[in-house]
Amino acid sequence: MKTKRLFFGLEVEAPWPLHYPRGRILAEEDRHITLAFLGETDWEELEKKLDLIPGLPFAVGPAGIATKLLFLPERTPRVVSLDVHWLTQENALLRFQKTLADFLKIEDKRPFLSHLTVARAPFHPQEWEKAFEMLPVIVKGFHLYESIGNLRYPSLWSKALLPAFEEFEHTADIAFHIRGQTLEELYLHAAVALGFKYPPLLAYLKPHTFADLSDVVRALGALVALTDQEKGCPFKAVSYHGEVRQDASGTLHWEMIVDV
Repeated sequence: MKTKRLFFGLEVEAPWPLHYPRGRILAEEDRHITLAFLGETDWEELEKKLDLIPGLPFAVGPAGIATKLLFLPERTPRVVSLDVHWLTQENALLRFQKTLADFLKIEDKRPFLSHLTVARAPFHPQEWEKAFEMLPVIVKGFHLYESIGNLRYPSLWSKALLPAFEEFEHTADIAFHIRGQTLEELYLHAAVALGFKYPPLLAYLKPHTFADLSDVVRALGALVALTDQEKGCPFKAVSYHGEVRQDASGTLHWEMIVDV
């Protein structure tokens, strides 16, 4: 029997800071959100069951904001993590995590904590608290990871997700392909896309309801204007551009053009 130290988790992307306080920093490609920790596992037996793993309940990866730091475990902290507050698909993600844990017969009954580890001990919490800034996060895939030591976590199996947004080339301006299941999701994913370029903007994000794309663009314009008024903002406006397209799966697509 060949065992591997395994866990299921989410692949994430964020506008990572260029510099960090002291600590053993995880490489960007190794940062993840753990959904189900298996520990030492018979790899050959698990590999036979991978086709039976519960399916993801969403086609577009969730988006969220890391709003604070977590030093875990609380009594004797060994890791620096980001506490992720999900803007989209939070309930679906929580249900999926429970379904996955039940399928794998994991008996850990502690509530799921959506955290993203960025560093391990030794570190000084005060330095990290002083340097911390709000950070947007998107999910790009679901993986079975192996822990091989030295802060490395290669993927052994994966299921891709459509990212909430992708940037594309556009003359003179910034442009994003935005995806979501509803107009509300398009708005939140568009705001997170802007937040990848300028994270402080997300401090002014407010909930809205929408009747059409024009409402979405107006709300994004108001977000940009409020950010500029309160803090300064690198964006001029979000253009009234394009139309919302719905694909065969029901996913909405919109090309957002941002004047800079």
